[in-house]
Amino acid sequence: MALTTHTGTQLIPLLDEKARAKAIEIYESIPGTFLKYLEQKEIVKKVNFRRDFTANQICMGTEHNIDFNDFIKCLRDSIKVGFTSSNVTEVYPENLGDDITKEFRKQATTRAKRGNKLSTIIRFNTEYEKKGAPYWTRVNAYVYINIIEECEDNWFAANKYKFSYDLTIELNGISINSNKAIKLNELIAKNNVANSIKEIKSRCP
Repeated sequence: MALTTHTGTQLIPLLDEKARAKAIEIYESIPGTFLKYLEQKEIVKKVNFRRDFTANQICMGTEHNIDFNDFIKCLRDSIKVGFTSSNVTEVYPENLGDDITKEFRKQATTRAKRGNKLSTIIRFNTEYEKKGAPYWTRVNAYVYINIIEECEDNWFAANKYKFSYDLTIELNGISINSNKAIKLNELIAKNNVANSIKEIKSRCP
């Protein structure tokens, strides 16, 4: 049976794969009770912050490039600081940093020359899922980031690239109580759909 709401399509993938077929039937039968039992909440959030960092340069003969291992580490760390100050808990900084780096490497194929700056604008939509106590979350994310790359005009800093960025992330999704979700997985595994519905109703009058 196909899900009829956006909430359902976001929620069901959070459950165990073996429980999903039954969960869809249960949700379609008692959507309100199902969501109430899981303590489902809507997530709508938009944040913007600016950060900067430096990353090492690597040289191969006369060619210079970014040490992307250092770049991604520094980017993740700066996003983590931004998320903490902006109260973003629904996305792992590591995951967002990896996705941004992947797009940056695709688009920014040339390096800033000494004393110059390059701007790269990146936009993408993706989904993020996070499972931890006390909530499991699943969100659709629109990401916009403008990365400014600068190769310092300083012989003492010739092995460094400077980066500054302006990041906006818009989140739309849901959260559910992690303890309730675990118990629901166990309930569905032990019962058929009809008995699962009865049990959920009894636990959520």
